[in-house]
Amino acid sequence: MGKTLNTEAIVLTRTDVGEEDRILTFLTRRYGLLKAAASGARNLKGGRTAPLDLFVRSRIQFHVSSKPGKLCRIRSVDVVDPYLEIREDYNRLCAASYMAEEAAHCVQEADPSEGIFDLLASCFDQLRHRDGTYSVLFIFETRLMRELGMAPEMSNCVICGREMTGKAAVSPQEGGLLHPDCSPGGDLKELESGDLAIMRFVAQRRLQALDRLKIDDASAVRLYRAVHSFAIHHLGFEPKTVKTLPPI
Repeated sequence: MGKTLNTEAIVLTRTDVGEEDRILTFLTRRYGLLKAAASGARNLKGGRTAPLDLFVRSRIQFHVSSKPGKLCRIRSVDVVDPYLEIREDYNRLCAASYMAEEAAHCVQEADPSEGIFDLLASCFDQLRHRDGTYSVLFIFETRLMRELGMAPEMSNCVICGREMTGKAAVSPQEGGLLHPDCSPGGDLKELESGDLAIMRFVAQRRLQALDRLKIDDASAVRLYRAVHSFAIHHLGFEPKTVKTLPPI
């Protein structure tokens, strides 16, 4: 016995089992993280990509057993978006792997996570048309921290309380932004005058509005470094795939 469910899902990881089967980890829209077995998955073909390849977005139907600890079984798969361009470019592939690893760390099984699902799908889509990957990674981590309720304080300096304008330093330990003259020094990541406006825009606007945002390479790297240091401090985790990203 058991029940059959369906949801939109993105493949985050896959492990080959035997000659034909796979165990897959999905980020789903309705059921959080999902681990499932797919019989014969290695023989599935779909043009230039298989329906259960890494990072493919699909609508899946799966069966949940009534027996505790038993893997779900994939019954059917309908591809929504294969994100082919990601697999055709090494840097995009590495960036997608990084975001998938971070999403898998932050979402629990059976815990609905529509916001993080939509964020990952949006950033995968942005990887297709942005020249640099660091702007997408900055957007992903900024919005991920917001979804998790860990966003940095950006309105006022967390030390003196004055309004934040112009240049700023990001302090993971203090939980937000500092004026340069309030910074205690050390390894804090500093932002230029225009960076703060971009960070606020990304944190506050709808995901759809971010598609049109232009970020030059230098700003993207500064912003990514700042938000990444904040994220790993508050998550207590850094994706192993960070080592595969393009050199800064």
